[in-house]
Amino acid sequence: MPPCTESLSAAGTSLWRHRDFRRYLTGQAASVTGSSITQMALPVLAVLHLDATTAQVAWLAFLGQLPPALLALHAGALADRYSKRRQMIAGDLVSATVLATVPVSAALGTLTLTQLMIVAVVQGAASVLHDAAAISLLPSLVDRSLIQRSNSRVGALFAVAATAGSHLGAALTVLLGPARALLGDVASYLISAVCTARIQTAEPARARPETRRLRGEIGEGLRYVRGDDRLWTLTLVNATTSFALGLLNTLWALYLFVPA
Repeated sequence: MPPCTESLSAAGTSLWRHRDFRRYLTGQAASVTGSSITQMALPVLAVLHLDATTAQVAWLAFLGQLPPALLALHAGALADRYSKRRQMIAGDLVSATVLATVPVSAALGTLTLTQLMIVAVVQGAASVLHDAAAISLLPSLVDRSLIQRSNSRVGALFAVAATAGSHLGAALTVLLGPARALLGDVASYLISAVCTARIQTAEPARARPETRRLRGEIGEGLRYVRGDDRLWTLTLVNATTSFALGLLNTLWALYLFVPA
């Protein structure tokens, strides 16, 4: 058992005394806050500043949701094969870099909808890699008996961070404009990368990547989920909810902003 986990188990009362858990939570909360800023500012940028049509807004939303649909299973398998922290940091840095091109291009007067669509795809793929690794990293940071408590802390803070990020995104959009408001999300990715890099708890030993095929690991994971009624039900509920929210969010910005 890693020393940090062991000391946390001995303390037994407060997760906040665990430095690596605090670093993990801070980084993930920053990332959630920043993503909410982008969700607020990006539609404003596309509709009001680039005069996006209905079809263009729909394509932008579709391309942003495409990487999770195509890469989620692969990202989870990669997290089991390689360092989860490195995968999280790589995802944060890629997202920060590609998102930073938007305010730079806007300042130069060269921003286009095509660039926004490319940014949406790349950022979506990087976020999938990060999120898959982040979910699987948490059990290695805390004792098994504290998993439920730590998940509840993560869920509560994420809800607060998402709400705060939406309000912050609205304020930054008004004060700085939608393009420069995205710098708030860039900063959140950098904070997340730094916090993840400072986690010191050793990750569990992994099997050598060449001993098993990626497709086989994905199939094994799907069979495991399908064989557990609770996991299968949760998977179906989450998939249905995500699909419905995707439909809802596709054109809301267009019909919200155009009449104004």
